[in-house]
Amino acid sequence: MMRVRLQWLATALVATFVTSPALAQSVVTDPGRGREISESLCSTCHIVDASPGNVAKSDISSFFSIGNRPDQSQERLAAAIIFPHPAMPKVSFTNSELRDVISYIMSLRVKK
Repeated sequence: MMRVRLQWLATALVATFVTSPALAQSVVTDPGRGREISESLCSTCHIVDASPGNVAKSDISSFFSIGNRPDQSQERLAAAIIFPHPAMPKVSFTNSELRDVISYIMSLRVKK
């Protein structure tokens, strides 16, 4: 129960921080830089390219599959990165790097 409350709180805080209208208008994200950061910091465990068929490990999702989850959002991604699950190492991103990585992952979504 406590974990659910913390996740909800984290998502609410991240939503305010990452996607507030004022920030969205003044902050430009760079998905290309996000890919570079992902290749450097995340590719040990995740497949970070745009190929839907690539699988690193059966229990670790690729960035393509993460980005294409039906309920995926910038807020959910930010919360998952800022408050990682136990098997994921804590990675310190600057605000700009976090936005760029999220922008890259969201750029992998298949347009329907």
